[in-house]
Amino acid sequence: MKRIDKLVRSFVDEAMGEGFELFLSPETEALRDLSQINDSVVFFQAKGGGLFKMRNDYTTSVVEFYNKNPSDTLRVWYSGFVYRYDQTGQIQNTFQLGLEIVPYNSPQDSFVVLKVMLASILRSLTDQLLVEVGDSRVIERCIQHVPKKFRKKLLELVDRKDVSELEFFASLNNLDLKDVLKLVEASFTKRSVNQLKEFELDPSIEREIVELVEFLSKYPGVTVEIDFSLARTVEEYDGPTFIFFDLKDPALIVAGGRYRVNENTLGVGGTIFVEERTWSS
Repeated sequence: MKRIDKLVRSFVDEAMGEGFELFLSPETEALRDLSQINDSVVFFQAKGGGLFKMRNDYTTSVVEFYNKNPSDTLRVWYSGFVYRYDQTGQIQNTFQLGLEIVPYNSPQDSFVVLKVMLASILRSLTDQLLVEVGDSRVIERCIQHVPKKFRKKLLELVDRKDVSELEFFASLNNLDLKDVLKLVEASFTKRSVNQLKEFELDPSIEREIVELVEFLSKYPGVTVEIDFSLARTVEEYDGPTFIFFDLKDPALIVAGGRYRVNENTLGVGGTIFVEERTWSS
């Protein structure tokens, strides 16, 4: 049995066992306005002149559905391809499996999402995982004074963890990034839950991180580390975040966490990224 077959079957069984229902989303959707177009969005013009974009993220579709139907409680799983342009301008397609719970009610919602992810991956893809745990509120606090026009580039540099490049960026744009630099430097040296006190976190944030680490640490084959410099899509996240790395066949295979759905509602979810090397082997 191919790994992708085993993964999908295991994932669906685990998700349905936890009460998740299938969420269907078209691969194309009409563009409401040109502000939806950015460097990564794949779009085309139909015969009638209308603009359409290819699906580039499942969570966005779930959020939009909830905001149109706010009375619904969503506990959904999904699978399918997403399409984005890479840095060279080529269209990249990635198969995704994921879960979303909206609205978020308690840390237990995060644990359920993680349980399904861990059980299906450890059973089908690898038995050695590194899970990095962060919290978007920590890095957001460090960059709240940075003008919005600099934030996208700044977060890209943070993701690359290049201290010298960050220092040059700060100097070039006359920005005070000392707190950001501390987070990046700590991502190399302070990765244990026992070192959380050194970050001077809000007690509620520290408590959530500790609970998350304790939950993850119960799984054999899973190594858990702290990294508050995790900056991927930080503007969408609002709280604890996590990413999974396959230690046997080095690759990022999962990302997720708690995010803001609207002004009054939070959600939580996670996505497994399946590259072509996986679905064809």
